[in-house]
Parts: sequence; C-alpha cells; structure tokens
Amino acid sequence: MKITVSAVVFSFIAAFAQTAPSPAVLEQVLTKRLVALRPGGMTERNVLFQDVRAGAPAGDSYPFQVTLAIRDYGPGYPANRYYGETCVSRIERTQYTLMRDINGMWQVDGAMTPPLANKQCKPNPAPGTSSIPLTSVPGSPAPAGQPAATPPAGGNGGAGTIARGTYECWANGQARMLMNFSIRTESQYVGSDGRPGSYALGPGGRVTFRGGALDGVLPAGFYAVYYGPGGRPTVSFRNSGGSEVTFCQKVR
Repeated sequence: MKITVSAVVFSFIAAFAQTAPSPAVLEQVLTKRLVALRPGGMTERNVLFQDVRAGAPAGDSYPFQVTLAIRDYGPGYPANRYYGETCVSRIERTQYTLMRDINGMWQVDGAMTPPLANKQCKPNPAPGTSSIPLTSVPGSPAPAGQPAATPPAGGNGGAGTIARGTYECWANGQARMLMNFSIRTESQYVGSDGRPGSYALGPGGRVTFRGGALDGVLPAGFYAVYYGPGGRPTVSFRNSGGSEVTFCQKVR
C-alpha cells in the first residue's frame, strides 16, 4: 500500500539532515534508556562505554557500533546477613540507531538486554561494600548533561499535533484493525468503531488519548509515542520497558 507522507515530516527530515549526532549524544541517550531498565533489587546501575563508532547515516537514522559494560549493584538485606550482589555484563560490537521523534528529542533503538553469557555476578562481602568496585570495570561514563531537543519544523501536523490522516496498526506481523484510528483535527481522533475522542501530544512525543476507542486500551505502565521513522508518521505503543508492542502508521 502506498503511504502518503505529510509535508511536516518532509520538512522535519530536511531540518535535521545536516545535524548528525556525535558519539557523546548516543552515549547520553543510551545511558538514560539503560538506567531506566535497571533490574529490581538493584539500587545502582553504571553504564561504561568502551568503544563507540559512528556509521554512515541513512536518511534521518544514525547508526553507531557500541561496546559497553553495565554494572549493577544491589545491597541485599543486611539485617538477614545477605549483602546482595554486584553484576557486570557486556554488550559487544552492537548496532544502535539514533532518530529524532516528532518533538526533536533523540530516541535510541537497539538491544537493551546484554547476553546472559556476558554476565558475571558476585556476592557482596559486607554491608554497603560491592564485590566488583566501579573503578575495576573498564570504560567511561557518558558525558554529563542531556542532549538538547530541537523543535521540529512547522506545518500541518507540527509541534503539539499528530499528522492528520488514517493510521493502520500492526503487531507481530498481523493487522490490528480494532486499534486503527484517524486523526481529524489538532486535538480530535476517531477510533475504528467510529467514536470520537481527543488526544494530547506531550514532551518526548508521548501521546495521551481521552475518550473513544483508545482511551484505556493500554495496560498499566504502557504508553504511546509519536515519531517519524523513515519519514512515516507513526504512533508506537510500548510496554513499561520501552519495547514496542504495536505500531500504527499513517497510510493516507
């Protein structure tokens, strides 16, 4: 099916075509994502980069090859004489891709779970004492600070709105027709059942639906994000870990 891309996405791509992110930006964005996925029971997560190499951009996507180490520290329950453990895992020569969302914020795509074969855990010897000190793990943390957002270009479907049109939804290679919707105005959508509702586009491209078929359709902890991979206006429904479970793309 031919996909008609709105003028705002074309102008959005053009605005950022000459602005390739540095390895430091990749490190900052990836660190934030990995820290948010810290396992339960662990109170400290350190991400240490050992090698980051930028690849050739493909449109509005910027690939990097990354090798890094992740250190997780858990204090355990000292009252029970269990002092927790410290684990170090590695992600080696893995590709990550940076893309801007519709609000100009960098988003990263790639493996977020290190292979189990690259994970080593050791019991901590005493309360508040790590079995694997941070200084013993090779690599450097991401530079301090956060990568700045750049406002997207204006036009139909610009900042604060989703590109108008019909969106068809897919999950696991299968159509999810009950999730389909149409964006009618700067604040209104219509679900697959014909009922209207409203939407709001917040920081980082987060989408909130109120009323209509999509209000309350997500389980607790799930969320929706609007962005434009490959120039296609897309609403991505994601679980609490940030993994996409359903995506809806503008088809006309």
